[in-house]
Amino acid sequence: MTQRTQQKPSQKLSKSSSSLDFSKLVLPVLAVLALLGAANLLRPKPTYQTNLKDLELRNPSGIGSQQAAVSVAPRYGLRDLEVRDSQVYLIVWDNGAEDGDFVTVKVNGKVYANNFMLRNSANSIPVALNPGANLVEINGIRDGGGGITLAADVSNQGNMTNTPFPVGATAMFYIVRR
Repeated sequence: MTQRTQQKPSQKLSKSSSSLDFSKLVLPVLAVLALLGAANLLRPKPTYQTNLKDLELRNPSGIGSQQAAVSVAPRYGLRDLEVRDSQVYLIVWDNGAEDGDFVTVKVNGKVYANNFMLRNSANSIPVALNPGANLVEINGIRDGGGGITLAADVSNQGNMTNTPFPVGATAMFYIVRR
């Protein structure tokens, strides 16, 4: 019986020493994983959609590629369109309450409508297009209430209705000229 009693403490000692080794290895690994997880939580989450359905983004004029810009384009419900014309009419209106939403409309970086109030009646903006992908940016300047709401139609080629977006945000889509 004395031997049994002596064996149990040595067994407990070996278990605690293996637990000690386990904690020396596993706890630092768990701490590193926790830090990496916390860093991932602090990273800003994207609010854009990156699937653009086989859209050719190379500019045939040789000026470069718009691939980087398209991968970060916030959509807000707007979709890309293909056209054959060198000039189109971007038709925009407030598809919600006419409550004082203001936007700036740019195509390929050129301002076509600055600090423009959206109304329920449509406004037509003539826009010259480059061959290839043309980036349309609609910047939210002022919200009359409930988010900036608008609909956009490109020369009756496609009606695109967006979801409300906040002041300071930019809704983007491409008009691809073939």
